[in-house]
Amino acid sequence: MPNRSCKGLPSLAGIRIKQPLLHISAKEKAIKVGNKKMSSKNTTRNGKCWLWLGTALSCVLLASCGSRDPLANEQQTQPRPVSEFLYASTAELRAKQLSNVSYDLEFSLDKQGDSFSGVTAISFDLIADNNHDLSIDLNRGIVHSITKDGSPIKYSYDKWFISIPASELSAGENTLVITYDHPYATDGSGLHRFVDPQNGEIYLYTDFEPYDAHRLFPHFDQPDLKASYSMQVSAPDDWQVISSTRESSIKQVADKRVWTFPTSAVFSSYIFSLHGGNYAVWEDQFEDIPLRLFARQSLAQYVNLDEWFIPTKQSFGFFNEYFGIPYPFGKYDQIIVPDFNAGAMENVGAVTFNEVYIAKGEKSTLSKMRLANVIAHEMAHMWFGDLVTMRWWNGLWLNESFATYMANLALSKASDFDNVWEVFYARTKQWAYRTDDSINTHPIELIVPSTGEAMTNFDGITYGKGASVLKQLPYYLGEENFRQGVSNYLKKFSYKNTDLDDFIGELGRAADMELSQWTQDWLYQAGLNTIKVDYGCTNNRLSELNITQTAPEGFPTLREQRVQVGLYNVTGNGLTLTSAVPVTYMGAKTRVTEAEGLRCPELVYPNEADWGYVKVDLDEKSLAIAKPYINKVDNSMMRLMLWQSLIDSVNDANLSAETFVEFAMANVAGETDYNVARAIGGGILQALDYLTTATRLGVKDYNAVYADVENLHLELLRNAAAGSDLQKYWYSNYVDLSKNSAHLKHLRAILDGSKTYVGLTIDQDKRWAIVAHLNRYQFGDYKALLASEILRDKSDIGVKYAIYSETMRPDPDIKSKWFDVLTENPEQLKLATLRYIIAGLFPPEQAALEAPFKARILAQIPILNQGNDLGLTRSFAGNMLPAHCTAESEVEMAALVEEYSAMKPQILKAVKARHQTVGRCIKALALL
Repeated sequence: MPNRSCKGLPSLAGIRIKQPLLHISAKEKAIKVGNKKMSSKNTTRNGKCWLWLGTALSCVLLASCGSRDPLANEQQTQPRPVSEFLYASTAELRAKQLSNVSYDLEFSLDKQGDSFSGVTAISFDLIADNNHDLSIDLNRGIVHSITKDGSPIKYSYDKWFISIPASELSAGENTLVITYDHPYATDGSGLHRFVDPQNGEIYLYTDFEPYDAHRLFPHFDQPDLKASYSMQVSAPDDWQVISSTRESSIKQVADKRVWTFPTSAVFSSYIFSLHGGNYAVWEDQFEDIPLRLFARQSLAQYVNLDEWFIPTKQSFGFFNEYFGIPYPFGKYDQIIVPDFNAGAMENVGAVTFNEVYIAKGEKSTLSKMRLANVIAHEMAHMWFGDLVTMRWWNGLWLNESFATYMANLALSKASDFDNVWEVFYARTKQWAYRTDDSINTHPIELIVPSTGEAMTNFDGITYGKGASVLKQLPYYLGEENFRQGVSNYLKKFSYKNTDLDDFIGELGRAADMELSQWTQDWLYQAGLNTIKVDYGCTNNRLSELNITQTAPEGFPTLREQRVQVGLYNVTGNGLTLTSAVPVTYMGAKTRVTEAEGLRCPELVYPNEADWGYVKVDLDEKSLAIAKPYINKVDNSMMRLMLWQSLIDSVNDANLSAETFVEFAMANVAGETDYNVARAIGGGILQALDYLTTATRLGVKDYNAVYADVENLHLELLRNAAAGSDLQKYWYSNYVDLSKNSAHLKHLRAILDGSKTYVGLTIDQDKRWAIVAHLNRYQFGDYKALLASEILRDKSDIGVKYAIYSETMRPDPDIKSKWFDVLTENPEQLKLATLRYIIAGLFPPEQAALEAPFKARILAQIPILNQGNDLGLTRSFAGNMLPAHCTAESEVEMAALVEEYSAMKPQILKAVKARHQTVGRCIKALALL
């Protein structure tokens, strides 16, 4: 657990072996990797001390605390809780028991089996006078033997972990050798096995965060027991085998090859990796760093090497200089893998990426930027997360927030892309604002009792708000002070684990600033503040300008941050920025004396250039001038933020969806900037959802408005420049929107090629989108089209799209068929495929078809709550709960919030979010 001082005010703180292992014995010799910083037992927060007690991690608030060792508490002598999760108390105990951990690993992999064999030699030093049993994590494997110094020892094993009695261990150096089998994973975590339907090739990859590395090998699966790793892998002779280090030798043995990997640097096990298969490979170099890229053979033709290697080299150049530490892990591999649950994962020297980043047609600039951003994000983790790692999962946000911020900084300083911060504002920051303005908001820094809750808050706060808060720090501290603090932190704590106060402390020292209050306000308190200006002028000069700050109900913290106040005036036919005044505001009201005497503005925006993390409420005069000039503001970032203010007004039920749609339709054609046009288009779709809901519920008939929006999108598509990003965007929106017969007929013509647009290529992904859409509305020869497309595309994504297309059909028998598959899964479909079923089952207009399944959906929630598949639980609860924009549904959701209050956080968060969404929808419809 976090190491915080207790002094003073707030610290800153049945499976058989398919093939026996080759006779290459594991070494029963400890490899010393240096001393590891031990975790202490007390946490100071908000001026109080939190003491972590008991195997279930109960938090007892004390008025003060001393240096008492919580391991001396009697509860700590109790057995480890039998659970699929690791509790923080268990992790803290092990961190005090052990040091100098290393692993010598052997794996036997083949193409036929549904499990693999392994031998793990664990070497560690055990503290003197240890009276506690030692637990070793291993998720649902089969243990054949455990020896110590060559002799069998006593142990017990449930399906989650192995327990070694204290009497079997010795003070000082110990080496345990464990032989075992383990099934391959099918849910994208652990060691995942994938069979390519196109060519039958087998591909393996690992994904471990936060607590799945023990689905590959038995070990101490917690971030603050860093270790070194050596490895031998027996694999089919046509496979590539990839890990954190480059292999030191490859030997042919019979029909297999044995890959030997040398001892690695010291790092946490969740960022260790093992990947295997007949991957296509490309090689390159950046300075002294070997670069490789891997992808499935069936996708190799679609891999654009420049889209991968150019951003990789640019990011390395930037980070090496910015951090002041050369890349620490030797080689750098990037592996594009199927069925991946996330966008990418920062495994040391062997980063994995989702295959969504491979396009079968031409990408938009934004799609290329997204890939470059993800490449930079994962690379930033090599320093921040891999070289220096959080002690426990409460620090996960800092890993992800920092990498998110640094990726955008790298792209803005050292890439071929423009308007990087506009994209950050439109995507990442809006995600943060939506999450922070929701019922599920939470502080950035949280208590995490177990690994089961580590990923629960993997959300817009963890990524977006954290990154936005870090983004404002260079303005607050000074850019070079911030950079120097980051560099000092990484140098001081290389190959170690840290707590929040270590990072904040280095920033404060570099800037010579006290950051304890800043830390409390921004990191330990939830909520999104709003600022607004009031001002007066005399003789066309500002006589007074004030920033007022408010906080939402239930989250009263008023924060301090540095922003720019933008002053705009009408010049010619446009609205131009005439002054930008930097100011640090705090409290309920801040007078901006620096603005006094400047030209009287016609529009004031108190977060010019998006320095701050805050919601802006435009004053009445500014709002009035913004509407007629919204296409004539001379910088795109300002136009983007003005449009976002209007979109927020719809979502907050301060502006009717109908009014917004009318205003947006009248102005969208005049917007030429891609990012701004995307924001307007997204706002139209969101507002249109309210109007279609109103139509469906009989509130008011908006079918004519819907038809107007369809026609507008077709016109925007026709008028977009050939091959432009806007052409791609308006095409995608047009496909999603089309539901009237004339437009569905138009889509059918695009599919068969009788209707074309210069510059727009209808690749396989676009074909599937049309086929699915025509099946959704059972238009024309939709069944024959699906059958034909299945024969045309036998790829993995083709199989998934075919399922998705069929599930979309408004047919009760089809719904029943796929709901049974989803809930019973008789063919053991992978999680990635089940998600396509969830996405297609009940579109909004099919509420009548959903109704007969309501009881079955609700009955499935307790079943998932009792199970172990958190990925499926999250997807099902987040998308399948039947909720509608009615008072009756709002009451039902409120009851479910109470009923599910003791269930897994993934379920509770989902139902709370649905309840809030229903409430907001009701308010929005009340304006119509």
